[in-house]
Amino acid sequence: MKRIVALIGIALVMFSCDVAQQVLGTYQLTQCKYDFNSISGLSLAGINLQNANGLSSLNPLSLASLTSAFTSKSGSLPLNFTLNLDVSNPGLQSALLNALGYVLEIDGHEMTTGKLQQKLQIDGGQKVVLPISMAFDLKKVLNGESLDAIKNLAFNFAGIGSGSSNVTVKLQPSFTVGNQVITSPNYIPVSFKLNK
Repeated sequence: MKRIVALIGIALVMFSCDVAQQVLGTYQLTQCKYDFNSISGLSLAGINLQNANGLSSLNPLSLASLTSAFTSKSGSLPLNFTLNLDVSNPGLQSALLNALGYVLEIDGHEMTTGKLQQKLQIDGGQKVVLPISMAFDLKKVLNGESLDAIKNLAFNFAGIGSGSSNVTVKLQPSFTVGNQVITSPNYIPVSFKLNK
């Protein structure tokens, strides 16, 4: 009987230590510094715009496909990319991530929401790159906006327009205790400007 009580006591201490570590690790994640690193794998309507310097740098076939995607009334305009964020942990405690919800806004428009199911540990004093893959249909998201407004937003975000884009991604970390997922009640906003 004493042995069973001792085993239960050890299990409770280990479980509570694990819970405390998860809570402290998630808290430390909210104390990290988040900065824009890069955008990779950028494509619009299936056209790779990653290394495009402007519309004139696109080949005629890609330009024709892009024009068709914009002018088609029934078609879609998918935008796909990976947003890479630098996450720096200034503390001594490791920052732990089990999952991460996000909301993406471009020029004041909410574009997409999603959840990243990825475990991540950032030790004290370390910096890692957090990649978040995103995909959404610009025509559907910007339904009701003019074609020019959609073009400007798409081209500025891709770096081939005449202006810049103001981008905000709101991050909402989660941690797991046993089988239960606990989500932070607050978002961590990361804002930056994409220039031509």
